[in-house]
Amino acid sequence: MPASTAHFHTTRPQPERSTRDGDELSQPLEPADLRSFWDKLRPEPSTPLHPDLDIGDLRTLLSTIIHKRANGAVAMELHTQQCCTLYESLDNVRRTKFLHTLAHEFCAPKGKAREAATAYVDATKQSEDYAQTAHLARVLRDSLTPQYTELFDQINRLPNGFAFLVHMRADMLSHIRLVRDDTACRAMSDALMKKLETWIIGTLDLKRITWNSPACTIEKLGQYESVHAVKSWLDVKRRLGSSRRCFGFFHRSVPMEPLVFVWVALTDSISSNVQSILRDREPMENEHDAKCAIFYSINSQPGLSGVDLGNFLIKRVVRVLRADLPNISTFCTLSPLPKFRSWLEQWLTEGLTNPPANIVSTQAAKQLMDLVPEATTWTMALKHIMDSRGWTSDQPTLSAMEPVVLALGAHYLVNVKRSNCAFDPVANFHLRNGACLHRVNWRGNSSYNGLRQSLELMCNYNYVLDRIEHNNERYVRDGTIAVSGDDPYIARAMALNAKL
Repeated sequence: MPASTAHFHTTRPQPERSTRDGDELSQPLEPADLRSFWDKLRPEPSTPLHPDLDIGDLRTLLSTIIHKRANGAVAMELHTQQCCTLYESLDNVRRTKFLHTLAHEFCAPKGKAREAATAYVDATKQSEDYAQTAHLARVLRDSLTPQYTELFDQINRLPNGFAFLVHMRADMLSHIRLVRDDTACRAMSDALMKKLETWIIGTLDLKRITWNSPACTIEKLGQYESVHAVKSWLDVKRRLGSSRRCFGFFHRSVPMEPLVFVWVALTDSISSNVQSILRDREPMENEHDAKCAIFYSINSQPGLSGVDLGNFLIKRVVRVLRADLPNISTFCTLSPLPKFRSWLEQWLTEGLTNPPANIVSTQAAKQLMDLVPEATTWTMALKHIMDSRGWTSDQPTLSAMEPVVLALGAHYLVNVKRSNCAFDPVANFHLRNGACLHRVNWRGNSSYNGLRQSLELMCNYNYVLDRIEHNNERYVRDGTIAVSGDDPYIARAMALNAKL
């Protein structure tokens, strides 16, 4: 292990050194710092790193495990551990070959499934023997079950097997993003996701994460933070400091590594800008004066994508906060709109010459067009400004853009749908959980990532506790979006929605 990496994990920065130049707290978290803590504690594998992967040997090993050809439970466990050790020793290219072999050669055998289906259909037509029909139904079900699920079951029985499978699924998802037409690997990823969902039930512990938590746990906060990047130890310490909270769900087999976690800021009002939270050097002196709990970032391990843990986490955290701080009466998010800009750019391309009416006020449209004299529509003016550089530093442009972007953001959240649900994935998550759409915030995230994703917009979803179940029921049933507050842009979008 490199000395610098070992120092990162074994030495906690000392608070009294925080004012010195070059203080460890202000040093950036390097990629090497974010390696798995557990991988460093695990004994070195006997297999050399990045060995040549013999597909024939791999088939034999997988077949031995999946078809239970090992002699006894101990031998089966050893073969499964050998398979995991081999996988961990591979580089990304060889891991992809491993996953490709598993997904394509150990899926549900088509021939057996076809024979089982024919036998079941024939039996139901020709016989009233319910015992035989039930037996053939089991045979059919088993023939439709991919063979690789047996490997997943065996790995889950190993110590730290659950964590291994979460990381393996993260590799699957990375491969799928690169090779979108690999339907076999996508099906395997979905099958593993369902397994993980089943195994998680009853095995999660809610824990508060503080600056005094183990260093390896705090390290994971930086590694898995995908909304507002963690840049240094000082950044982490601030987010875990006074009037701040972080809670995570931990699997009992991996008690030091959060599967999903949420950052919370305790404030006196509903926050509209995330930089005011992330850079706040003078938080509230007395947490018991706080009136609001702001959930400003929810993250999970990549391998758990699609497993709905955030919903349960928010509800549990609300329960804990109400017990610890009864003065808090508002539970609200400060959330990104991750697909807003990409949707807007496509929408502008389609509607440049004939923009729809009523989304943006006449006055706002005129003010925007005044900035771009050659534009014949407000949509052309908007596209021109978006494509230009430095507009966020020009106050007249910002003033003209504000009402237009806020109106479009509210329209996007309220009226742009996928099937009957909100198109925006974050909006769909919170609305499905029973939250109310509360407010759209101009320049809510002034970082580069905020500009790139959403033209710096953020929004608040308000969890009004006595309305959650009713909101959830209406949203799931017919896509009705509950609203709280008096945001005029949301009100305008809702009125337009009523006319559609």
